[in-house]
Amino acid sequence: MSGKKMMSLFLTMFLMTGILAACGGGNAADNTSGNPSGNTSGNTGNTTASENPPAQTGGKVDFWLDKLGDAEKAARLAEAWRNDSGIEVELTNYPDVAAYQTAIQQTIDDPGAPGLFTWWSGPQLETLAKNGKLADLTAEWDNYIADGVSADIKDAFTVDGKVYAAPYSLRYMSVLYNVEVFEAAGVAVPTTFEEFLEACEKIKASGVTPIGLKNDSWASFIWFQQLIAAYDPQLYIDICNGTKPYTDEAVKEVMTIWRDMFNKGYFGEPIVYSDLHKEFATGVVAMMLDDSPTVTGLQNDFGMEPGTNVDAFILPSMNGAKGTIFFEASPIVVTEASSSKEQALAALRGFYKPGTQAVMVGELGIANISSISVENGTIQRILDMTGDSSKYQLLLRFYENTPEDLRNTAIDELSRFMYSGADIDDVLNTIQAKADEVFG
Repeated sequence: MSGKKMMSLFLTMFLMTGILAACGGGNAADNTSGNPSGNTSGNTGNTTASENPPAQTGGKVDFWLDKLGDAEKAARLAEAWRNDSGIEVELTNYPDVAAYQTAIQQTIDDPGAPGLFTWWSGPQLETLAKNGKLADLTAEWDNYIADGVSADIKDAFTVDGKVYAAPYSLRYMSVLYNVEVFEAAGVAVPTTFEEFLEACEKIKASGVTPIGLKNDSWASFIWFQQLIAAYDPQLYIDICNGTKPYTDEAVKEVMTIWRDMFNKGYFGEPIVYSDLHKEFATGVVAMMLDDSPTVTGLQNDFGMEPGTNVDAFILPSMNGAKGTIFFEASPIVVTEASSSKEQALAALRGFYKPGTQAVMVGELGIANISSISVENGTIQRILDMTGDSSKYQLLLRFYENTPEDLRNTAIDELSRFMYSGADIDDVLNTIQAKADEVFG
């Protein structure tokens, strides 16, 4: 056996071990959202994989990802995908994001590279696209849109006028709240930012921590982006693209509001992700700013019934404007150099069929298409809000919307602000110094 084949065999065995051992993807983007775990929720659509006869295309393609460590769920996804596309899709999950990125970078120019893999939108996608590593999917998007993928998502995957990816998962951020805690404290869902702050005060007075926080330092951008957009969505866009500095007086005003919320005790002590979910389920904390698949995890792991125990709202604007819903669009891409490029394109055409997407909804709580039936009422409410352009607007989240070097500095500094009480001017000046380097 050649050394190359031996290395391939070893790598496959190692990665399959990772699938069985891991609970979910190891990347920062995935952990921000939280990988749902536990048993199948059963929230599938009306159409099952068995109702979609296999397409007669044939062939096989490797699909590498770092977001699905549950072997049983991976097997169910692969089966439904084969039925919908006629392509045998072999999923290989990497439990470690650094190893995953290295493996992709080392194989991406090789004909033996995986035909499909997941990546990150924003600058990281742009780098691969501009270097000719990814297949142009512009013409393919008519197929995806016809199956129910929103055309608005294309912008997150567009580089120099061409589209280089499609969504593997769409995750929408909202304020998840414990319905029973709200009722016990006599709090209604806030419709203005002032009402939101009043709700925090009432909940605190009832003996419950208003807002739970995870202790992952990279997640420090979550409340930052939401408060900046609540103040002014254009301000968020401007600091992401370098049009305005982080030292702008408006940014300082938002940081002051955020610090005041900390000083008033509206945020709990940062804790690990699993413990935060437990505290939310047991009523120790009332709210979390988290993504839509988290609802599935709360239902599976703690028996929280959508609408009865857990529900969602969008943080209101500070000035009466539209609410902002941040989304994470994890892209799935086709490797330009892969010998299985054509099979990858065919498989991706089948990915958005009802049978495959029913598995994505039922197993992971992820709805990529509007035509899928979602039995989880809270997730359906979130999806309904994303489609209501009269009240809400969608923005790509900070993690993918900011150049990597600047993003990493910002995350570190925002962590100092959140967890160590660092001075606002010191934090913003440090971030802006890096922004000056990045934007020139």
